[in-house]
Amino acid sequence: MIQRFLLAGASLAVSLLAQTVTVDLTAAPGTATLAPGITVNAWLYNGTLPGPVLRVTEGQTLRVRFRNGLPEATAIHWHGQPVMLGMDGVPGISRPAVAAGQEFLYELKGLLPGTYWFHPHGHEMQLDAGLAALLIVDPADPRQDPAFDLEYGVILDDWNDTLGGGFTGHVLNGRTSAGQAPLVVQPGQRVRLRLLNAAAVTNYVIALDGHPLTVTHADGNRVQPVVVQAIPIGIGERYDVLVECTNPGVWSLAAAAIENRNVTVVRGIVGYAGQTQPPPPANYVPPNLASGALLTYAQLAAYHAVAPITPTPDKTFTATLSMTMGTGGMRHTINGQSWPNVTPFQVAPDDQVQMTIVSSGMPMMSEYHPMHVHGHFFRLMNTVGGTTRPPLKDTVLIRPVGQAGASATVQMLMDNPGRWVFHCHNMEHMASGMMTAIEYSGDSDGDGIANRSDFEPRTAAPVTFLSEDAAAFRLGASDRVYVQWTAGQGTALFASPGELGSPLPVPPFGFLHLDPAQIVLLGTAVPDPTHRAAFPYAIPNSQTLLGLRLGFQAFGAASLPGGFRLGPFQAMTVR
Repeated sequence: MIQRFLLAGASLAVSLLAQTVTVDLTAAPGTATLAPGITVNAWLYNGTLPGPVLRVTEGQTLRVRFRNGLPEATAIHWHGQPVMLGMDGVPGISRPAVAAGQEFLYELKGLLPGTYWFHPHGHEMQLDAGLAALLIVDPADPRQDPAFDLEYGVILDDWNDTLGGGFTGHVLNGRTSAGQAPLVVQPGQRVRLRLLNAAAVTNYVIALDGHPLTVTHADGNRVQPVVVQAIPIGIGERYDVLVECTNPGVWSLAAAAIENRNVTVVRGIVGYAGQTQPPPPANYVPPNLASGALLTYAQLAAYHAVAPITPTPDKTFTATLSMTMGTGGMRHTINGQSWPNVTPFQVAPDDQVQMTIVSSGMPMMSEYHPMHVHGHFFRLMNTVGGTTRPPLKDTVLIRPVGQAGASATVQMLMDNPGRWVFHCHNMEHMASGMMTAIEYSGDSDGDGIANRSDFEPRTAAPVTFLSEDAAAFRLGASDRVYVQWTAGQGTALFASPGELGSPLPVPPFGFLHLDPAQIVLLGTAVPDPTHRAAFPYAIPNSQTLLGLRLGFQAFGAASLPGGFRLGPFQAMTVR
């Protein structure tokens, strides 16, 4: 049977391999030099701050072989990309987290063009310790982007002395103002800046002294160009801007906290080639940062065609943001509830949902809330885009009570089944409860597991998953490999020390990952009413097993065409 699959899928596998970009990514402790004389402890992706830029072209699949070298469990969220739920990186919802010393294979398909980023989710301190990086997807047709000569990523972050090193403050591209090297440009060039706010708790305003900024993209999505002097950028937001380099000099690319535009908290340097004057002082406040015209959401309109605003949404919700004092201290709430004790918003596939997000409470107690939705885009209402060209965003900064922008109304097309989180991207607010869920009804893939609890609600597949506890993979340990699959249908779990270089498609059954020459049947089981089957294991207490890596793949019987399904790959290593 395996040989028949190999023959059937060989030609398709060759085609898919050419469209797949595979990268290795490791999260591990390290050190980062923020400026001369300032070296701090950090947790880093591939040893760098910020982490490595991952870049693919629209239509390619990005396969990320992620290894967790941290002393605790972690996962990766691909912020803004409407990936399938199982790849979204929210522990307990899309998968368990990846235990210390273990790995996970992220298969990111159907990635949309634009500027996105990746970071941990559900482990707030990890983001604050340095785990953040850009994900850039170039359009398949370069003409879908505006022309430019040169580009730079610009990542703003607030640095807490979480792991030691003695520095607390703000950084741009992983450096303080004292550690900046100029972003070099040539006179006459058009430069694209990809701006990201990767902070834990700070919303910024950013401006380039001596130059207006032409906004071309918001949260990865192209918009009609808007020329502004400064940009407010909430936590998690991205803006792509064009700079016309027609004003030679050495200029401050300065950021202030949104609450006080008169204090530069960090600045980079944009220097024209051949200019020899010293950079502006770190504390210099450019006039456009302090008082220049700010970008507003009302100025944005989609550049490419989008689903229009409908006057008759299928569901209408309100998300009221507030704080409350409880027995455990201050809690941040959505509709008076704090995660995990929440009542999710209930939707159906293909619903058009309208939501009003609004700050509430006393003005002196109100705060900024960058609200982020997973797996979907907001279509912003009440903008110059009107009902036919509303801008698409995944993060919306809701301002304090009494300010313009203290509420926003959005529409969303519910086209990505699952259970998705909706939360404030201020890590302190999220950690104290400002998160809820959006739950789909139905069973979109027909595997008998409801969308709201299926790890793979768009693909009928038996999903293998492991413990988040590093102790489960040590010598002498015993635990279970779990498979989520249709209750009452038989499953078989196979293992192999080897895997295929590229998954072999065997439609309609799925993809074969394990090397058939080394495959071993570990056992069979029938999932219980919670759609879970357990396969016990015990690791002998033998030093010769240290470093042993086994890949797992489940086969599940099904009433679907073909009679069974292949599950995704999962590996474990004895540590």
